[in-house]
Amino acid sequence: SSGINAEVREAVVSTQSTGTLCTARDKEAKAVRTLEKTKCKEGSKKADQVAADLAAKQAELARKTGEITALMQQFHSQKLGDLKLLLSTYSHIQMMSHARALEFYTRSYQDMVDINVGEYVETVMNETMPLSISQSTPALATPNQSIDQLNVTK
Repeated sequence: SSGINAEVREAVVSTQSTGTLCTARDKEAKAVRTLEKTKCKEGSKKADQVAADLAAKQAELARKTGEITALMQQFHSQKLGDLKLLLSTYSHIQMMSHARALEFYTRSYQDMVDINVGEYVETVMNETMPLSISQSTPALATPNQSIDQLNVTK
């Protein structure tokens, strides 16, 4: 990416140092005016020389236009390629991240579905209240019973 941009920058600088497209257009327009004036004032020999000069300037203009067009195409092609690579890499990373998250949520959901509430409560009760303790514990009084009534029933 930076290599192509450096090449484009160098090409633009070299184009500016040898003459810009605008300068080439100006030279071509000046040559056209000179040719028209020469045709009116002087003979065909001078006009032929000016016409040859005009043709050379038009060829230079076409060459410079071609160079700049090629540079622009190369730059835009590289820019689009870089952008495509960047966005496709970003999209791939995002898809991978979301795929991992979906796998995690799927496992979590399956773990929650697999929980047997009755079995879990039974396990907790067995671990926290062994049988010997629950059998030796006296019955608790309800709000309507007195302590004497509990002793009587035993």
